[in-house]
Amino acid sequence: MSPASATAPDLKFSPTSAVRNSSRRWMEGPRADGRKTAVSINHHALDKFAAEITESILANRSLEVTEWDADGWHYTGTNYRKGDTDDEYYELMRMERVALYILTLDAINFCFWPLSSATETSDTTMRAKNGLEYEHLAIALRKAAEADDEETVQAGERGRVDDETVIIHSASAYALSPSNLSNLTPTTLHSMLQPHFPPSSLLHDDKDDSDQEDILIQYELPNLEVRCKLLNEIGRGLLQKHDGSALSMIAKANKSADALARIILDSFPGFRDFVDTNGWDGAPTSPSCEWESSKSSPSVIHFYKRAQIAIADIWAALGRGQHRSRPSSSERSTTNHAYHQICQFNDMDKVTTFPDYRVPQILRHVDVLQYNPSLAHFVDDQSELEKGGVDEVSIRAGTVVAVEELVRRVKESIISRAVASGGDSEEQSQSDRQKLIDDVSAVTVDWYLWQRGEKLDRLNLLGPHHRVRTTF
Repeated sequence: MSPASATAPDLKFSPTSAVRNSSRRWMEGPRADGRKTAVSINHHALDKFAAEITESILANRSLEVTEWDADGWHYTGTNYRKGDTDDEYYELMRMERVALYILTLDAINFCFWPLSSATETSDTTMRAKNGLEYEHLAIALRKAAEADDEETVQAGERGRVDDETVIIHSASAYALSPSNLSNLTPTTLHSMLQPHFPPSSLLHDDKDDSDQEDILIQYELPNLEVRCKLLNEIGRGLLQKHDGSALSMIAKANKSADALARIILDSFPGFRDFVDTNGWDGAPTSPSCEWESSKSSPSVIHFYKRAQIAIADIWAALGRGQHRSRPSSSERSTTNHAYHQICQFNDMDKVTTFPDYRVPQILRHVDVLQYNPSLAHFVDDQSELEKGGVDEVSIRAGTVVAVEELVRRVKESIISRAVASGGDSEEQSQSDRQKLIDDVSAVTVDWYLWQRGEKLDRLNLLGPHHRVRTTF
């Protein structure tokens, strides 16, 4: 029996290659109007930054990134396993619940900074700010997912086995089950998450002796209606196309991250993060590019940020270095053993960086990304860029290309350092070096940059990030 015997994914379109190739095409031009983009890559700074990262890798014997669940933000289903049970399905059910949590989280992982409603105050010196960050959403969803961790699983909710495949369903009591997601309302979503966000607070900002300002920090999830529709889409897509099972969907990718990206994009339109550049610069406006035609259109720039984040999260949570103990049962089938491994993707090096706001912010901070004076002023003034406009596309495409170049140079630097030191005299040393090289990818470098950016931002050492009201 095979865990992926359902309809095989169509691999003619490679989403990750589309992101990489269209971003480089945009950055290297030339553009149809002959103008340069407002974003450029400083290769001298890129070399310097690559050398810094290489030094860190060699000193620590790894690219130091925080593990997916190290901070306690994410749902891991640790408490879902019941003692020392021999029921082989409990582990698969835990995996199903974690996969659903990840799809839910990454479906609405965008644009936290706007306030969803105006704050009224009689004090004209007070302004409001949304303090919501990614970790607040991750924690709130984790708490919603944990609500039924210790409830007894009812008969019929463990999944089913037929002659070809295993299909695991989450319990109906699970807040993030496909049926619950498909029927979610904005009101229910608000009541699920808001109690787990921090309470509002006042921040006293002393700019100078004569100019003081009180800032009301609120924590609220903006665009609830849009986010709810995206979650409805996840639930219905799983029910209609994947037997109501996240693991069933993942299994169809045959351990390919690129194939899973295609499946996610085909199943959930809300993840289709691309820009059709037709109609820019006064050219005749064409209808919105349809999904199928977008795959081969030379005017389309592909990004697929949230789809690729979901794949990386699934890999980090359920595939990367997973050595969890399994029940020792001689009756365990080869099908179930294979199902435990479906998230161990064999082509994670194809996944690109996730072009959002934090990674370009840190790349600009180290001078790898440079903005022209007009764009720099716009970003530093915290003005909003046009969604899908030239400047936003340039920042995102520049981020993809810069990280690709950073990965290449770090790998080359590790190799050249080994050669300069006289090479490896032992097979074990060669193996260790290759492991360091293999661990450097756009995904792990993205994690490194994002985590470094988060630390600097908390210390107020970063300049403003670009702002776009977007669902990506």
